[in-house]
Amino acid sequence: MTSTRHSWGEPARFEHKSERECRRCGMVKVTRHEAEGPRDVHWTEFWRDCEQIPAQPTPPCDARREVRA
Repeated sequence: MTSTRHSWGEPARFEHKSERECRRCGMVKVTRHEAEGPRDVHWTEFWRDCEQIPAQPTPPCDARREVRA
């Protein structure tokens, strides 16, 4: 049975964003953090194969990769 939940790896942190890759399907979750005037703005994007996936909430995991223990 395949889970539809992602298994996010450790984050790669940058100045205004962080990226996590799903160990199962290769989707990348990008969380952006920026200041817009007096308030902080945060949003999340999802990418796979260099294409942005327009989805909210998180798209399901299609488990294209085999997970090895």
